Amino acid sequence: MTPTFPATIHSGKVVLDKPDLFNKYLHSFPTGKRVEVSVEKITHSRTNSQNRYYWGVVVKEIAQHTGRDPEQVHELLKHKFSPRFHLFSQTPEYVAVPTSTTRLDTLQFVEFTEKARVWANEFLGLQIPLPGDIGK
Repeated sequence: MTPTFPATIHSGKVVLDKPDLFNKYLHSFPTGKRVEVSVEKITHSRTNSQNRYYWGVVVKEIAQHTGRDPEQVHELLKHKFSPRFHLFSQTPEYVAVPTSTTRLDTLQFVEFTEKARVWANEFLGLQIPLPGDIGK
């Protein structure tokens, strides 16, 4: 397993949270060893409460209204509202594939769920409550 070292970017420079640990790790490599360094934005996976709201309220209400299976509703919502990545086919065309919702961070999942709620209201006439309005 490759360790990670949390850091913050300040004026275009990487400022490590624990530079001593990072330097100790670097010294575990022989001199002249080629390495690869990558920097990624830290994201937070969707929360359990977001997941419960999506499946237990949004998907459930659409499924009940349309008579569809919740998995079918989920697949439809992914195809309509999930960000896309593109695969090359054997032709010069791209094939757009929806991103798995498990790969969405908290903000992306809020946006995805809200698009589904708005769509359900506009096209199905459903008033799906916001998470804070449930049980009121």
